[in-house]
Amino acid sequence: MRSKGFTLLEVLVAISIFAIIGLGANTMLRTVIDTQSRVKIDSEAFSDLSRALAMIERDLSHAVARGVRDEYGEPISALMIGEDLYALEFTRAGWNNPARHPRSELQRVAYQVEEEILYRYFWLVLDRAEDSEPQKQLLLKDVQSFRVNAMDLEGDTDDSWPPQDANTVFPPALEVSLDSASTGEIRRVYALTELPAGSWRRNSENDQDSEKDQESVPGKGEKKDDKSLSPGDIDVGR
Repeated sequence: MRSKGFTLLEVLVAISIFAIIGLGANTMLRTVIDTQSRVKIDSEAFSDLSRALAMIERDLSHAVARGVRDEYGEPISALMIGEDLYALEFTRAGWNNPARHPRSELQRVAYQVEEEILYRYFWLVLDRAEDSEPQKQLLLKDVQSFRVNAMDLEGDTDDSWPPQDANTVFPPALEVSLDSASTGEIRRVYALTELPAGSWRRNSENDQDSEKDQESVPGKGEKKDDKSLSPGDIDVGR
């Protein structure tokens, strides 16, 4: 009795069908893997950008009107924009000191791009000595440009501060433009409030006393979130 089997033509057809199915599945799998990889890279880039912008916003929200002296004893304004060394330099309050080191809770900070990397600088002292060197923090890579402009109430901008005829320590707002290779250009506007250098400490003490008073009264222990500054416009381009 003759056994039944597949002919050569049937085998070739079956192999061709499986090859086409395998090729399609491989292409789909590679597409999924590449998409996942791109999404992961974009997500990490967005997270890094968000952290950098949050750091800038936190520093600017604590800006105070306290000038400093440089290494040669020359006075420096509380806010500097468009200088040779740094794109932005100012004094901020609220420098945490959990170890209670003998230092000020005010801090001098600056921002600048070097070799497509945005750095945050800060000094351990306010009025510098000849050997005072800033500490460097890496904030964001692949930065094409970082620009800061002073903005007046009419929306006009200036790429330097302070002007010679300035009668205030701070402009009404700062416009920060950051151009990154991964996310494009981002523009944010931060409102500034001119506060004396010691007012933040008094406000903090008053807030603590108020919290203690509320805790002593039933039903009034909730703390309200009071932000004196908030970002204004946000424009994303490219």
